Amino acid sequence: MGKFPICIGGRRDGRTRAVIINCILVLLIIVLAAEILFFSRFRRFYVVGDSMSPTLTGGEYSGLNIILPGGDYVYADTAATVSRFDIVVITTDNGSGGKTTIIKRAIAFGGEEVELDRGVLYIDGREISEPYVSPENNTPDNSYNSFEATVVPDGCLFVLGDNRNVSVDSRDHYGMIDMDDVVGVVGEWSLGLSRLFTPINTFFDFTLPSVFSGCGG
Repeated sequence: MGKFPICIGGRRDGRTRAVIINCILVLLIIVLAAEILFFSRFRRFYVVGDSMSPTLTGGEYSGLNIILPGGDYVYADTAATVSRFDIVVITTDNGSGGKTTIIKRAIAFGGEEVELDRGVLYIDGREISEPYVSPENNTPDNSYNSFEATVVPDGCLFVLGDNRNVSVDSRDHYGMIDMDDVVGVVGEWSLGLSRLFTPINTFFDFTLPSVFSGCGG
């Protein structure tokens, strides 16, 4: 009777290895598909400057105009409808013929009268509480924190930074923002997870090309 070599475990090991490789490939495809779906609606932004302090921490510029690490990363929903007090990302004129991306808080809409009196916000004559603004960032004696009553034009948005003492916003440089210039709304979930997103995005890049932008002002 002829003798045949007996292979114990070789074929089984090969099948196990193939199953593991296939599972990894399927998992990678699922992750990639989820990323594509996510970034078809959401855009990632890196916060620059301290205009939204203390709500958001912004990265600083070095002497060579290079943005340093340390700022928060947020995700803006490009399909969301803007509501009062939402944090919004805006792409607007920079005053030199180009475009700039800024992050501010939506305060008043077309047809509403907005006013600041020594740091106190009024909309249509009614005093509005702003718990997200810290007193040290909203000095009453700072003339910048008073803005005469103005009606927001239709189709426009009046925005402010949470750090009222330093924010460049609708009070001066940017003026009333055209609603078409709003890129997206930063969701509460993004703000709540910013401490998680920031270290992840600092050391890794899970983002598809061309979805990253700075966000200052």
